[in-house]
Amino acid sequence: MIQDNELQQIEELIKKIVDDPKNSDNYLSLASIYLKREEYDFAINVYESLLSFEPENFVALTNIGSIYSCKNDFYNAINYYSRAVTLGVNNLSIFINLGNAFAEIGEFKQAMSNYIKALNLDKNNYQVYSAIALLYQDYENYDEAIRYYEKALKLCPNEPENNINLAFILMKKNRFNEAIILFEKAINIMPNNVQFVLHCANAYSAIKQFDRANQLFKQALTESPNYYQAYLCFAISLFEQNNIDEAINYYKKAIDISSESINAHLLLGNLYCSIQRYAEAIESYQKALEIEPANPNTYTLLGNTYVMIKDLRTAISMYKQAIDIDSENDELKLIYIEIIQEYINNDLDEDNDKHAA
Repeated sequence: MIQDNELQQIEELIKKIVDDPKNSDNYLSLASIYLKREEYDFAINVYESLLSFEPENFVALTNIGSIYSCKNDFYNAINYYSRAVTLGVNNLSIFINLGNAFAEIGEFKQAMSNYIKALNLDKNNYQVYSAIALLYQDYENYDEAIRYYEKALKLCPNEPENNINLAFILMKKNRFNEAIILFEKAINIMPNNVQFVLHCANAYSAIKQFDRANQLFKQALTESPNYYQAYLCFAISLFEQNNIDEAINYYKKAIDISSESINAHLLLGNLYCSIQRYAEAIESYQKALEIEPANPNTYTLLGNTYVMIKDLRTAISMYKQAIDIDSENDELKLIYIEIIQEYINNDLDEDNDKHAA
């Protein structure tokens, strides 16, 4: 019934536009219905029709900019936001949105310039501080990112994304206990968010507080039984706890959930290598290759494994296939050359032993 009513409204508004093609309100009303229905191309067409006779319509310009941002077409978004800015309207959202669009295309100075303009309009808007913090975070200027996240959280302490983002940065700086406080806070704000629960579990695992980590891993998997990443993270943590059999079990569960993802196969292979179960490691890596035959990392891991079992001929073959795929990897080329030299030396040693005999 709602859709039928909307279709009727659309028909009526189109008729009004035909009868009165210079009435901007009808265009805005029609476009708003298309936005509600997520028919964005139709909305753009309506706004463009409005702009053809009213090129300085602020709502049309900013809404088209927002649509293009949602479509990840940031250059077009910047074009329309910039046209809106030239109208001289001091609007907080337009400067934030324009800054975000510039940030998405890697234009740091332009992004910051617009965020500063937004701050000049409202120095107590936590969203601006959040945006600046995220910009610094993207450029790995973590000290400045921390400073701005703290300002944002002072204004709006219960914004979960800021708590999470700041926690990630603190983890990078090995400030695990501070990070955990923020992760726990985010969980309290949004207790049903399994991603937050998983992040917190990883943080506890990093500082080897495994009882709490295990509790949170199990909570995440109880709430989301098919959470592939949670199985991987729990398996990694269980390996750190020297609970090898359970770690293998969780990797296998991850594979059952997403058999076409290679990460679980690779991680399981790495585990088998670490406990010298090389045949099973090779089997895991080969399964990963069946999924992604052109993955150089898998060939490299296979090469490493064959080196461990002294099968240098096969190792050389694996490294060569990795290099064929990743021809710019100079470090891998050095390993390849070293193994070839070792293989040649071994052959020479065997020949010398035969002659000596």
